Amino acid sequence: MNDNEFECFLAQCLEELEQKQSYLMDEFGIGKYERFDIDLQRSIIEFKENSVVKIVASITPVGSYSTNNPSWMWSWANPSIPQVLQKKSEKIKELAELTGLEIFNAKIFPVDEEMAWEIAAMACHHLKSMGCYRAPSGKICFFAAIDNVKTL
Repeated sequence: MNDNEFECFLAQCLEELEQKQSYLMDEFGIGKYERFDIDLQRSIIEFKENSVVKIVASITPVGSYSTNNPSWMWSWANPSIPQVLQKKSEKIKELAELTGLEIFNAKIFPVDEEMAWEIAAMACHHLKSMGCYRAPSGKICFFAAIDNVKTL
């Protein structure tokens, strides 16, 4: 992609993610629940209200954004992610060839929060996901593509 094509692609991905996020919020209330639990062994996020699971979403881990030392680490490069999920998230590497950007092959690289969301938008587009969830934990924000959602 040339610069203009990339800017159009990124704008499309961001707009698409905004629509997907609105749907997840309106339809399932994702983002409104008081608590969430991520179970990487089962590749899910559970959203809870009063300690009761209300929504279960299957996920593909995308990456982690560190606010302490503003950087991004891909889930496929993260040793704390189960190997089966690392393999699943490797599909994101295909964006290197599509966009011409080596960030999709770099394990860790500097970013700001805006760029973290841009990366998540491109990954969600490429994975054909329903949207994204940013799970904060201290100085780290874990980004996961939502593959499907089940209401309990």
